[in-house]
Amino acid sequence: MRPKDEDKVGRIYRAAIKVINLDGFQGCSMTKIATEADLSPATIYLYFENKEDMIDKIFLHLKSKMGNSYFDQESELSPSKGTFRTLWLNHYQYIIDNQEEYNFLENFSNCPLIHHIEKENRHDYCSAFENLFEQSKTAKLIQPMQNDIIYSLLFAPISNMVKKSISTGTTLSTNELIQIFDASWKAVSL
Repeated sequence: MRPKDEDKVGRIYRAAIKVINLDGFQGCSMTKIATEADLSPATIYLYFENKEDMIDKIFLHLKSKMGNSYFDQESELSPSKGTFRTLWLNHYQYIIDNQEEYNFLENFSNCPLIHHIEKENRHDYCSAFENLFEQSKTAKLIQPMQNDIIYSLLFAPISNMVKKSISTGTTLSTNELIQIFDASWKAVSL
């Protein structure tokens, strides 16, 4: 197999995200994605076994990219309200800066295709969060809930408010961001 041309892989990812966001997972085809990427369909098959393999790899790539945007990979996350606020604000900024990618992740999260990926790869993109949540529970900083519940209570409110502000063409104020974080924090903290 020939070495990957990262430019082509990037073009395929961007095209697939765009086509899938417009046509859905079932409505997209490798031909549509190839056309959008200005490549031949055969080129896509040099990099991916099939459509499901491509979608899986895009999802894992984007989850990793999103997670990496939340914090410096070199630093240890210490359990504190400030750490959670920083992660929360970085989540907000990621959504603002990467709307198409975030829409893809949201669509994929609500699709039956995700179940096998979640089971097989969860710790590949969530280990830092899992560790922070466990340390924070041990330190009695946050509620002793399942980590998925903590993640949802912290990040779903801002995700929904950003989607609403984007659809209405408005911007959340600093005061609104503080209010949303404080409400999310109260839901998970002790």
